[in-house]
Amino acid sequence: MTTTGASPGETAAPRVSRWRPLHREDRQLAMLWGVGAVSSLLLRPVWLALAPLLPACPFRALTDLPCLSCGTTRAAVALLHGDVVRALAINPLATLAGVAFIAGGLVAPVWALAGLPVPRLATPAPRSLRLALVAALLLDWAWVIATR
Repeated sequence: MTTTGASPGETAAPRVSRWRPLHREDRQLAMLWGVGAVSSLLLRPVWLALAPLLPACPFRALTDLPCLSCGTTRAAVALLHGDVVRALAINPLATLAGVAFIAGGLVAPVWALAGLPVPRLATPAPRSLRLALVAALLLDWAWVIATR
């Protein structure tokens, strides 16, 4: 058994790997993610044609304040046009999420086909991660409000 930094006479907790073997479900999810990412890219003309037809934000119409996701459509359209700087200026968090979705969707199937191990995720997520996500949402919302 592997132990972590115990001095003689002390019992140490067993060391748990942060990686686990790839399972069949992981491979299926990676392939689905890849299909979604590639489909999003291939359907670019459809997304660009449909974007102007989307309704206005109901939260903004009622309150005259941007909602948490305001600017996401405009950021996605800017990304689809290849204008990453403009997309980041409109909604940084939505832009990063879109880029991460496409990048992850291109990498995940290759990773799964190679049979590489996957990260072991803690459930529930650590409190620090949850707080960081809430802070990221609030900072993004503050950015959207400040730049509208």
